[in-house]
Amino acid sequence: MANKEQLSALMDGDLSDLEVLNELGTDPALQDTWARYHLIGDAMRGDLPVNLQLDLSDSIMLALDDEPTILAPKPVQPAAPAVKTAGKVLPLVRRFGQQVGQYAIAASVAAAVIFGVQQYQGQDGMPANPVLNTIPVGGSATPVSVHYPQEGNRAGTRQQGLNEQQMQEQRERVNAFLRDHQLQQRLLQDKQIQE
Repeated sequence: MANKEQLSALMDGDLSDLEVLNELGTDPALQDTWARYHLIGDAMRGDLPVNLQLDLSDSIMLALDDEPTILAPKPVQPAAPAVKTAGKVLPLVRRFGQQVGQYAIAASVAAAVIFGVQQYQGQDGMPANPVLNTIPVGGSATPVSVHYPQEGNRAGTRQQGLNEQQMQEQRERVNAFLRDHQLQQRLLQDKQIQE
């Protein structure tokens, strides 16, 4: 019987024993060892083929045949059917809990947004953005103007500081805008009628 040393020597060309060659031709285990040794040599030289033909199905089938068969016992059937009221209640409780959780998350996000907006606007309670002034000055309606809040009473004195001439100019500008707007509307209506 040839051993692995003799097989390795035969591969290297150091041994030319006819008995080892005959045994190699008849023993499948020795042929597998011969193929593995050649594969190892190819890998060491970097001459591995692109498509490696490894047939593992036979060894896997043998390993599965050697495995012991384990039979599981049959499940025991209960003598009386179980009451399934708890099975129906539990999903309802779970669904209710999920909905409450979703509402809690939405409420916490809304609270965080409100708190963030309040902090962003400033600590002193005065909004940083301009406030639109819609209070009529002089007893008649005037156009909306931008009013920036200022500290102290300066805003009130500035608003009171408008004299009659400035108010008249504002009224004339608004009237001019209204006349121009009405003219544009008439022209647009005439154009639509002609089409």
